[in-house]
Amino acid sequence: MYFSSLSIALKLAVTGFLLTLLLGCLSVATLIGLIYSDAHSGFHLPDIEKVASRYGESRLVGAMKTSMYDYVTADEDIATVERWVKQGALNDELFQKEVMTILRYDCESCHSRTSTKTDAINSMPLSGYDDVLQHTQQGYSWSEMAKAAHIHLYGIALLLFVVTLALAKSSCATMLKYGLITVGWLALWVDIASWWLAKYSIVFAYTLAAAGAIEIMILSFSSVLILVEMWWKLPDWIIKVKQR
Repeated sequence: MYFSSLSIALKLAVTGFLLTLLLGCLSVATLIGLIYSDAHSGFHLPDIEKVASRYGESRLVGAMKTSMYDYVTADEDIATVERWVKQGALNDELFQKEVMTILRYDCESCHSRTSTKTDAINSMPLSGYDDVLQHTQQGYSWSEMAKAAHIHLYGIALLLFVVTLALAKSSCATMLKYGLITVGWLALWVDIASWWLAKYSIVFAYTLAAAGAIEIMILSFSSVLILVEMWWKLPDWIIKVKQR
């Protein structure tokens, strides 16, 4: 099936979906760059150390280094909390005199059961030792990781299936289609596997970032190819060689 032969109504429907998908890819890339960098606007490459912190360190320390960094008074505060976690996260003098003081000043205004602030996260209080201890496990908990992973797998798999199925029906060269489809699915699996493995080695923070970038590029490039074929004409080097 060549997309140029579709009716105008079908072209409009497919175009609307693909353009929305491209905007989504751009938004995801922008969001990831902002979360894993010190920037507040624009497009930025993620800082691998911040990626490793989110997945390989305790949830508390990882958040203080990434999404909650703007609310932390000083980097020394993060170092203090990190040192306490590495020493066993005990309800000791270090916790009572230093860690809780930092959390009360930097975090508790939002992370409290009774907070009425607009950005309050009442479900994640940091008001005492028992509350804080729940967020000192290395990386995301197994239940949190499983929940996020299955949502990500189902959502991205559905988008990837629709786009690669359409690509398979395009007039692109056979080997190009094989490559894009295969790499796209492999990237999704490596991405999810790296979520879990980054808890144990920073190496997988790199594979996580690379696989995620490849997913976005495959979805974007495939969408553009389909749009070009639908409304214009693909370059000769992309079109498959027809059998005589």
